[in-house]
Amino acid sequence: MANPEIESQLDGIDRLSVCLYRLGLSLAALLLVCRGASLLIGQDFLPPAIWLVAMVVASGVCGLCLHIYDKRIRFILQVMAWGGLILSASGAPDMLVLGAALATLSGLAFKEQFCFAIPGIKAVPLLLPLLWGLEWARLDWAAAPVSLACGLLLCLLSLAKWRMPLHFDIGDKGRYQS
Repeated sequence: MANPEIESQLDGIDRLSVCLYRLGLSLAALLLVCRGASLLIGQDFLPPAIWLVAMVVASGVCGLCLHIYDKRIRFILQVMAWGGLILSASGAPDMLVLGAALATLSGLAFKEQFCFAIPGIKAVPLLLPLLWGLEWARLDWAAAPVSLACGLLLCLLSLAKWRMPLHFDIGDKGRYQS
């Protein structure tokens, strides 16, 4: 979680989970940019069903590999992420699936801005619920720039995360609640 000054000894699972978390975050960012661009030009780069499944899988991977000291917050974010996967697999309405994925990403963006103070990230937990509402209302003209903004901000976050040493994501292993 964010104690960059502490370099805990990382094992293979630690390194793998940090890389998977960063990969899921990167995928979600690219998918949001893709969705925004698709809405903007009126041409789907990915079929909406595939886009939604990829989005919920990206948030699920982030939830699986989440490093937060407080187990209650970690549990809530993981339930939202995995709940989205379960909703998707059970054929739930797309808006519920999207809501779970975006809620997870909002929580992760909040965590990341709190931990690493990356410029612009504070807007993401506000913009993602707005995006969900615009998608629900089918206001593509308004959803397009919001999706692009969220995607680009998460791209900045992803790039910053990939430049950080892996131990920044883990922090002090002794502080995790079990």
